[in-house]
Amino acid sequence: MINSNSVYIAWQAPDTRDWHVVGTLQKRDSGYTFKYTNGALKSTKFIKFSGMNDVHETYVSEELFPLFKNRILSPKRPEYPQFIKWLGLEDKNINSLDILARSGGLRNTDQLQIFQRIETDAEGQFEYFFFLHGLGYLNPLANERVSKLQQGEALRLCLDLQNSYDKNAVIARAENPAQIVGYCPRYLAHDIKKILLNSPDSVALTVEKISDDAPYNYRLLCKLSGILDANCKMMLTPEDEFNVIE
Repeated sequence: MINSNSVYIAWQAPDTRDWHVVGTLQKRDSGYTFKYTNGALKSTKFIKFSGMNDVHETYVSEELFPLFKNRILSPKRPEYPQFIKWLGLEDKNINSLDILARSGGLRNTDQLQIFQRIETDAEGQFEYFFFLHGLGYLNPLANERVSKLQQGEALRLCLDLQNSYDKNAVIARAENPAQIVGYCPRYLAHDIKKILLNSPDSVALTVEKISDDAPYNYRLLCKLSGILDANCKMMLTPEDEFNVIE
């Protein structure tokens, strides 16, 4: 496990349902810093975070900011070891940003998700882990199919072009028998859709971990991997949204 030193915050605009990269959280030796990114300027509906009212400011704290700390289960809670196991991070030297990046920092009270960027090496190779969404809406047969998945099993990525809620929706489908087993996270679906439309054979989705005792949002952990050429990388979420506001 390579410790995460930075994560990004995605926010969904309530009017367009588009996702924007609105900030970045970084871990340093002396604590944490937060900066707004250009994505925070893309929608007039975006409301700045409590205590962080200046988009040009660099916010510094010795401890993790409350906005993010409240999204991590306390290590003092008895269910914490089980939570870390669901995330697939057990027996690893992890930090708070690792947990936020893997869990997404999900809360029912807002439209924020925390994530790492898809980063490629010099050859364009990458690996990216995330939980499939929407399992709670699947029918009993689909959830039974999820329970029968095996680690390393290949899943198919399918565009849900007629989805009236999310035009970028991407389905994950099991084979033999064919069955929808969830959706890719909405903040990531835009990039996956771009890759599938332009280079469908360059990526693969496989099952990383099944946790039948976990809540739906932590039940099916997947690994997206592949090789992206320069053209594909240019088609991902605009670089501008990731740039901090000076």
